[in-house]
Amino acid sequence: MNKIIINLIVFTAFIVNSTLTVNAAIPINSDTIANIAEQVSKSVVNIDTSREIKDNEQSKKNLNLGGIERTIPEPEFSPPAGTGSGIIIKPNGYILTNYHVVKNADKITITSKDEKKYTGELIAHDSYSDLAIVKIDAKNLPVAKLGTTKNLRPGDWVIAIGSPLGLGHTVTHGIISALSRHVGVTFGAAQGAFKYIQTDAAINPGNSGGPLLNLQSEVIGINTFIIGRNAQNLNFAIPADYAKSVADDLIAHGSIPHPYLGMKMSLLEESKLKAEGLPENTQGIYVVEVVTGSPAEKDGIQAGDIIQEVDSEDINDPRKIAEIVRNKKVGNKLHFKILRNKKIEIISVTIGTLPDDEVLIDQP
Repeated sequence: MNKIIINLIVFTAFIVNSTLTVNAAIPINSDTIANIAEQVSKSVVNIDTSREIKDNEQSKKNLNLGGIERTIPEPEFSPPAGTGSGIIIKPNGYILTNYHVVKNADKITITSKDEKKYTGELIAHDSYSDLAIVKIDAKNLPVAKLGTTKNLRPGDWVIAIGSPLGLGHTVTHGIISALSRHVGVTFGAAQGAFKYIQTDAAINPGNSGGPLLNLQSEVIGINTFIIGRNAQNLNFAIPADYAKSVADDLIAHGSIPHPYLGMKMSLLEESKLKAEGLPENTQGIYVVEVVTGSPAEKDGIQAGDIIQEVDSEDINDPRKIAEIVRNKKVGNKLHFKILRNKKIEIISVTIGTLPDDEVLIDQP
């Protein structure tokens, strides 16, 4: 009897220890956040920018696409003072940040954790992803470790470091609220590039370009924007896997050619079918407008066209076309089956290069 009790105690202890081992892979105590912040802050920089404003320069809130004016959302990025954040990704002075932090800046000042100041130079940027590389004249700098988003789960602890409203190297923490977020408010064309990490870690204007960290002290996202002036804890970061790929290409090549058609599309709604006198079961998506001078316009796509197939694939959602285009290269051809004036036409479009400026978020 005693032997049975002893064996039962040993077995129970084994189960308890096994459970603790699984759930406590990373012990969290009063020093955990502070230790990570102390280590990683050395590779985080504050970015201050200034710009000479000309007397005849006017602030524009609309986006001009070949004469077509479109009002764009105004996400809360960096404050008017021109403050942002960045991470050192190479020991010889290469810094990764958001492009909107340094765009149009006449002067870029980089401040490290030890209060050393450097003059930064914007050497490469990618409007599509809203990422940029800034270079400073320095060596043997501490480098941030870029991690992966593959194993992230909603509820995982995260840490943000940045310069909210100019308050350098501010540390906050929270959890991952959601993954793979498509967000209707964004900058440039990044909406089509990837899905964001959503977090409730406190982030404010000035955190843009700074790191979102896991408990292994790895950068798993680049904090990019927040939503709404009245909303709380709705913050979004570019996944580190994508950011690393863009950064590597920018450093190696200076730019990234993105495939581009140049048209705005929408779902084919019942009201549109009735207006066109088409059956309710008509398949396809509706071309709302075509950008002047774009590949789509040059090869014959027109506003009002109904795209039913692309390379023999049925189309019922504009995102499907965006996905097809992203998986092609500049110069490839796409074959469109178009319904125009109740007649079927086949049109071939040669994919062009995305212009280096902000574009509508639902353009492929």
